Amino acid sequence: MSRFAAFDSSGRKLRRPHSLALIPAVLMALATTVIAGMGLSAYIAYGQQDALRHEVKIVVEGRHDWNISQETVDAAADGPILAHRPFTLTVTDRYLTGDELLDGIVPDHDILLSTQLANLESDDHKIQQRFHGTAVRSDLVDGRDRKAYDETDIRFEIDNAFRDNLGLGHGPKSVVAAAQRAAVVLYDPPNTNPVFWISLIALAATATTVFLLMALRYNLRWEAKHRRLVAAQRKLARVVLDLEALEATYHAAPEAERPEGFRKSWLQLQKLSLDLARTESSLTERVYSRKTAFGAQTAQQLTEFEASARKLTNLSDALMGAGSVHARLTGTGTTLDRLSAPINEAMTRLLIRLEQAPGRMIANGDIEQLRAALGQLLDAAAGDSKNLQAVEQWEQAERQLVALLVKQKKKISRYPHGKVAAPAGAPEQYRELKTSLGMDASTAKDGYANAAYLDALVKSIVGGTLESDRMTTAKQRTESSYRPSGPRLAVMLTALLLVGMIPAGITAANLVDDPFSEREGTGRGAQLEIDDPRGELSDTEIIRYLDADFPVPTSMVIAVRDAEAYLDLRTDPPGSAYRSAEPLSLLKSLHRIKQEFPELLDPVTKELKNGKAIIPVFSTDEGTSIAPGLISPEVSTGRYTLGGTSNWEHGSIHESKYPDITIAGVVDDYAEGIQRNGFEEDTSISFGGLFWLLTLLFFFTVVNIVLTIRFLLTATGSLGRFGRGTAKLRAAKKKLERLLLGLDDSQINAVAVLGASGRGRADDAGQRLFERALAMALREERELDATPVNERLRREFSARVAHLEHLADVLSERDADVARRAQTLVSATRGAGGDPTAEVTLPGRR
Repeated sequence: MSRFAAFDSSGRKLRRPHSLALIPAVLMALATTVIAGMGLSAYIAYGQQDALRHEVKIVVEGRHDWNISQETVDAAADGPILAHRPFTLTVTDRYLTGDELLDGIVPDHDILLSTQLANLESDDHKIQQRFHGTAVRSDLVDGRDRKAYDETDIRFEIDNAFRDNLGLGHGPKSVVAAAQRAAVVLYDPPNTNPVFWISLIALAATATTVFLLMALRYNLRWEAKHRRLVAAQRKLARVVLDLEALEATYHAAPEAERPEGFRKSWLQLQKLSLDLARTESSLTERVYSRKTAFGAQTAQQLTEFEASARKLTNLSDALMGAGSVHARLTGTGTTLDRLSAPINEAMTRLLIRLEQAPGRMIANGDIEQLRAALGQLLDAAAGDSKNLQAVEQWEQAERQLVALLVKQKKKISRYPHGKVAAPAGAPEQYRELKTSLGMDASTAKDGYANAAYLDALVKSIVGGTLESDRMTTAKQRTESSYRPSGPRLAVMLTALLLVGMIPAGITAANLVDDPFSEREGTGRGAQLEIDDPRGELSDTEIIRYLDADFPVPTSMVIAVRDAEAYLDLRTDPPGSAYRSAEPLSLLKSLHRIKQEFPELLDPVTKELKNGKAIIPVFSTDEGTSIAPGLISPEVSTGRYTLGGTSNWEHGSIHESKYPDITIAGVVDDYAEGIQRNGFEEDTSISFGGLFWLLTLLFFFTVVNIVLTIRFLLTATGSLGRFGRGTAKLRAAKKKLERLLLGLDDSQINAVAVLGASGRGRADDAGQRLFERALAMALREERELDATPVNERLRREFSARVAHLEHLADVLSERDADVARRAQTLVSATRGAGGDPTAEVTLPGRR
C-alpha cells in the first residue's frame, strides 16, 4: 500500500494532489522536444534542398526599349540562371490587368514582367490593361510555410530589381536581375536561423524547468504537511487503542481516592479523543484536496490537530501513571520517578554550577541543604506502591525543596547579573502528570519551575560553564516561509518582464542590425578618369573628399555633360527654388552617355564590360552640377542598390555648386554598394519576434534561477542537517558508550558518597534515574543510528539528535560531578585517625 494512501469518512480512497504546474511542464517538455526536432529537420531539409537544380527560363515577347530582346537577354545571362523550383519569367511590352497584377490570375504564365515604366493614364476605366509592374501566378506564392516575402513583397522585389538595374544603365541585364531576384524570393526554405532555434529551444527548456521546480516545490510542501498529519494520526491511534487499558486503570482506583484533577483529566481525555476522531476525517480530506491543501484554514486546523494529539498523548501517559499510583498498582515508583526526573536534571545542573561558582557566592552548607532536599524528593519517588501516603510524601519533599530554592533565590539575586534568560520548559507530560495526581501545578509552588529559574539566574551571573550550555540550536525554518501575496507577486513578475525588455531589445538590435560598418577611408583603390570638355575637374580634389576605400582597384570614368542638352529640367511648382527632371529623361540620359563609350560596351548586349563604371555629371547654366548616380558594369542583386539612380522614377535631382564633393559622394555610395551587393538580409526572424523571444527567455531564466536557488538552499539545508546531525549523533554515541563502559565505576562513586552524610541520599536515588536515562538514551541512539539516509534529511531527525546530544551532555555532567565528589570524599577519609594522607584514584578517574 502506498505511504500516501488515505480514505475519507465514506471509505473512498483519497489520492494525493499533484501540482497543476505538471501539466505545462509536460507540455513544455514535449514542446522542447518538438522544437529541437523541427530545428534539426530544418537543417537537414535545408541541406537537401540547397542544391539549385532548376533553370529559370526567360521569354521575351514584343518590342522593348533599352536593347531588350530575346537574343540580348540570353547573351546577358552569361549562362543558366538556377533556382530551387522551375518557373518561367515572361517579359512583355504590354500593360497588365488588375487581375494579373493584384490577384495573380496569370493562367498562361508563371511571372509576367511588363517593361512599361508608368501606368497608362486613360479616362476610359473600361480598359483592363493599364498597369505596369510584375504579376506572379498565385499558386507560386500560396501555401508557403515561412512566408519571408508575402505576395506583395514578391512582385515588388522582382519589379524593383528590374527598375533599379535600369537606373544603373542596364538594359538586358535588368531582365536578368529580375529573374535572379525571382529565384531568390520564390524560394521558401525552412527557418535555419541558429539564433532563432537556439533561443526558442532555450526558452522552452527554461520554461519546462520553471514549471518542474514549481511542481517539485508543491510536492515537497505537501509531503511535509502529510508527514505532520500522519504523525498526529499515529498519536491519536495509539491513545484510542489504549483507551480500554486507561479505563481499567481509572476504575481500578477507588472512587473516594480519585482526586478532582484525576477525574478532570479522565473526562478531558475522553472528550479530546472523541473530538479528534471526529475532525480527523475532515482534516484528511482537506489535506488531500488540491483546493484546500495549502489554505490558511487547513494550516490552522492541522496545527490545532497536532497540538491536540500531543496533549492527548501526554494526558494518556499521565493518566496511566497517575492511575497506577491511585490504584496502588505496581509502578508507583516509576510514575513518581517520571515526575522527579525533570526536577533532578534541573537541580543537578544547578548544584554543579553552584559548586563551580567562584568566591563565597553561596555557602557549602546551603549547597548541602539543597542536595539533601533533592535526595528526600528522589527517595519519596521510590515509595512502596502499597504506601497510601506516597504522593503526600513526594509533595511534602517538593515543598521543602521549593522553600530552599526560594530562599537561595533571594540571596543570589543580590549579585549583579544580566537579563535572566527564560529557562527551558518542563517536558509536556510533567504538568499533565502532576495534575492527574491531584498536585498543585502552579509555577510558584512547582519544584521544576523554581529550580530551572534559579539555575538560569546563576548562569546569568557566572556565565555558561557547563558543556550543555555551549550547545547551539539552529533556527528552524518553518513552512510559513516568506511567500509574496498575489498582487505583490504579480507586480514583481510584471517588473521583471519590463526589466527583461532592456537586455532583450539591445541583444535583438545587435543581432538584426545592419552588419556593415560605417564608411571610413581615404579613397584608396579608386582610379578616376575624367572626361570633361571644360577641364574644370581634378581627380585629386575628388579623392580628397572620399570616405571609403575599395578592396580592389576600381576604375571609373567621370563623364561631364551639359544638363540642358541631356535632361528635361522642370521647376515644379513654378517659382520654386528647386528643380526636378522628367523621370524618363534621367533614364535616357544614362543610356545615351553609355553609348558614347562604345569601346567599353559589349557588342551584342550594349552593356558595359567588366572593368569600368561611368559616373555622369551634368553641368547646368546656373553653374551647378548634378550627379544622379552611376552606370555600373555589374548587376545589382540583393536588396541594396549599387548606388545608381534608384530614385529616377521620381525625377529627383540635387544641384550643387561643389562638384568635387558631389562626385565623391557618388563614389562612396558605389563603394558601399559593391560591399552590399548580393547580401540577403535574413528575413526568417524579425526584430519584434526576436525581441519578445529574448524577453520571455530572460524572464523565465531569472525565475528559473530564483526557484533553483531556493530549491538548492532547501536541499543544501537538508544535506547540512544530515551532515551535522550525523556528526552530532556520532559524538553523542561516543559519550554514551563511555558512560556505559564506566557504569560500574559510576555506581561505585555513588556508593562512595552514600552514607557519608545525609547528602549521599541524593546521589543514591539519582543513580537510579541516571541508569534509567542512560538506558533510554542508548535505545534512542540505536534507533537513530538505524535511520535511513532519506529520513535523516528531515528536520525531525536533527531535532531528535539535538535532544539526544543534550541528554548525553547532562548525563556526562552528572557522572563527572559525582565522581569528583567521591574522589574528594575518599581522599579526605584516608587522613582520618592520624593516617598519612595519600592520593587515591577511584575507578573511572584518570
